[in-house]
Amino acid sequence: MITIRPYSTLDTDDLWRIHLLVISEANVEPTHQHYHDILHIPEQYLATGGEFLVGTGKDGVVLAMGGLKILEEGKAEIKRLRVHPSFQKKGYGQQILSNLEQKARQLGIRSLYLDTLENQLGAQKLFENNGYQQKEPAIIDGFNVLIFEKLLA
Repeated sequence: MITIRPYSTLDTDDLWRIHLLVISEANVEPTHQHYHDILHIPEQYLATGGEFLVGTGKDGVVLAMGGLKILEEGKAEIKRLRVHPSFQKKGYGQQILSNLEQKARQLGIRSLYLDTLENQLGAQKLFENNGYQQKEPAIIDGFNVLIFEKLLA
């Protein structure tokens, strides 16, 4: 079980470390400019009314993260959903995703989008199990990704 709380500027180094671990396992250059929003969470997520959540273990160590980025009225994107590789398959990603969806509903979001790399099969399964429908594949900043969408009630 993890404790989920809002992001703090003190979390930045821990979030970047988890990101590097997760993306390296996906065989992607983890320091690509596409990912630098993790270093600018207040401006990229919070300033636009979104959310960024952190999941910590009993000892307070950051194990998981995820963001809700507002795109336009009624639309948002789930981004940077990551779980430390040593703690995957324990439901932590599900907890972060569920909390972000709850926040989206509170904000009046009607449509959620997200993308994942084609080789991140665990993420794809998580999204499909949560009612996300796969849309067209795309290339974003040079990465082959799958786009998913979920309509919120």
